[in-house]
Formats: sequence, structure tokens, C-alpha cells
Amino acid sequence: MRLIWGMALVATAVSGCVKEAPVSGKRLFAENCAACHGEKGQGDGPFAENLFMPPSDLTVLSENNGGTFPRNYVISTMDGYARGEHFSGAMPEFGVKLLGEDVILETGEGVVTPTPQPLVALANYLESLQGQGS
Repeated sequence: MRLIWGMALVATAVSGCVKEAPVSGKRLFAENCAACHGEKGQGDGPFAENLFMPPSDLTVLSENNGGTFPRNYVISTMDGYARGEHFSGAMPEFGVKLLGEDVILETGEGVVTPTPQPLVALANYLESLQGQGS
């Protein structure tokens, strides 16, 4: 009986130490963004025509920012923290929806901030789409 309890305690201790695998930015995009922004991020998703404001073409974010991917802006926008009046109310705030283990994100000039890994994964995926626009 002690052996069974001992094994159960070890299994519980080990399972508490196992970290979840990082989530895929591509999968998050497909599940949360593609309906409006389109499969390739060009703003042509199946729901796009039903929106008051057309969704952004996410493949030109770097082009519209002097050739540099605006990571901080993208994460702040997805999070819901920094949005201007040009944003549609149809765009969800993903800061609450995409919670996960925090990773340390360098935001520039030596500043770092804990950021949910799913938001970073999604931003990384969006960065991979740059230059693939129409």
C-alpha cells in the first residue's frame, strides 16, 4: 500500500513540474483571426464583408512601418491595450482570451516585460507573413 501511495505522490509531483508545450501562432491565427483577416492575413476572410470596417491586411505591417515589424504595437493591439479610433469594435481584445505562461519579451531599449506566450506566438506568426501580401 505504501508503494502505491509513494508512486502516486511522485506522479503528482512530476506532473506539477511539466510545462505545457508552447502554443502555435499559426494555429491561434486560424482559430481567432482568419475568419476576418483571411487565411493568409490579407483582410479577405469570409466574415470581412460583414464588418463595418474592413479588417487590416496583416501582411504589410512591416512595409507600413518603414520595413520593421512593429512587434510592440501588434502585441498591444491584440491585447487590447493600445487601440486608436480606427479600430473596429469587431476586433476582440485577446489579452484575456489568450492567457498563458508569461515569457519575457524585449520591448526595446533594454526594456523587458512579461507577456503571455500565446500573444508572442501570434505576433511571431504575423511577422512570418510579412511581404506575402497581394
